Amino acid sequence: MAGRRLSRWGRVWLAGLWWLALPFTVTESHGCSLAAHATLPVTLRMGVFTLFQPRFVWLRAHDRPAALQLTGQTFRLSPQMTCRIEHTASGLVIWQGNQLMAASDRLTVAAADVTLEVVGRKTRVQRQFQGTLAITALEKCLQLVVTQPVDAVVAAVVSAELPPDAPLEASKALAIVVRSYVAHQVGRHAGEGFDLCDSTHCQLFLGDQWIRQEAGGKTGGKLSVVAQKVAADTAGEVLQNVDATIYSAYFAACCGGRTTSPDVAFGAGLDQSGVACRWCKASRFFTWTRQVDRRRLARALLAETSVTDDIRIEVANRTADGFVASLAVTIGSRQIVVPNHRFRHLVGQQLGWNLVLSSRYVIEPRGDALVLRGHGFGHHVGLCLDGSLAQARAGRTHQDILRYYFPQATVGPCRVGR
Repeated sequence: MAGRRLSRWGRVWLAGLWWLALPFTVTESHGCSLAAHATLPVTLRMGVFTLFQPRFVWLRAHDRPAALQLTGQTFRLSPQMTCRIEHTASGLVIWQGNQLMAASDRLTVAAADVTLEVVGRKTRVQRQFQGTLAITALEKCLQLVVTQPVDAVVAAVVSAELPPDAPLEASKALAIVVRSYVAHQVGRHAGEGFDLCDSTHCQLFLGDQWIRQEAGGKTGGKLSVVAQKVAADTAGEVLQNVDATIYSAYFAACCGGRTTSPDVAFGAGLDQSGVACRWCKASRFFTWTRQVDRRRLARALLAETSVTDDIRIEVANRTADGFVASLAVTIGSRQIVVPNHRFRHLVGQQLGWNLVLSSRYVIEPRGDALVLRGHGFGHHVGLCLDGSLAQARAGRTHQDILRYYFPQATVGPCRVGR
């Protein structure tokens, strides 16, 4: 966040799914920066259901037949009927009930004609998209790619990241940041056959409608009117550097009073600096406290930790702005220094992404436990979502908001290319 940064709504929606992975931008939208693109692509290929790596996908036709285009043939799915797409060693096959209907290595369909469903561990997810859906059999799973106009993707991300009643100016600011991010990072997953993924590794892209079911209940949402409006109102606008190249823009849920540079957050080495933020103080993530068993935390960092090892985990270095740069970990006779971004990644993978919510925190020993007290939620880079909402409610425009968080950038039109 660009995307990154799970939104409050994205966090809620993905909470269960990211215990297969995470609750908000929290494998945040980070990673290496690609060279700034001179043009804005017309369409984006979005990898969807990327966290699932599904072997089975269900398609349900809407009120008209859905034409599934396979290699050399067309299979028509009748209105309101469902078929199952299965991954096999030789490609993909289509089943209706117990009847094998067709086989191929790839199929495409108008995404608006079907509802997609994937079942994961204790989770069932349905989504609807516009554009074109392609399903390809890879070596171990099915790959799903939705191709949509850029501004349809921008609207979907804004809708996933902000509530439907979000102030217009905050939504406009986010739309421009999202467009800047996708223009700058397009092709990040080119080696995998798509441009960006639908998780907060790139952008939280849930499509036009989504439903998640699990034991605890059912949640869902749909593309908001505000998100569609702001994507249209800001069409073609991106953040730019002084030389008119596209600015590498990010966003996070709550900066906790201070943003930082990608270099600090990700080790990406980008020349951007942070700003002080007084607008997110009312956020429930402005301050946070978590507690974890120190031996459990040590095992997340070093799996062979013994039950008899003495364990000490403490902050080793901080930046001048108070962000944790590295941690000193002593486990028995072993001593290692772990960069903070690596620490957060390991802990997130092993213990869940809502334990170390940000990069500004202290660690306090408490018996067999460690208490973490921190500020903010996400990677702290770029636009603070909670801060932008507060600014918009105070009457500030989206231009004001963007100048506040991106003082080195300007808003300008981007030429449409590919």
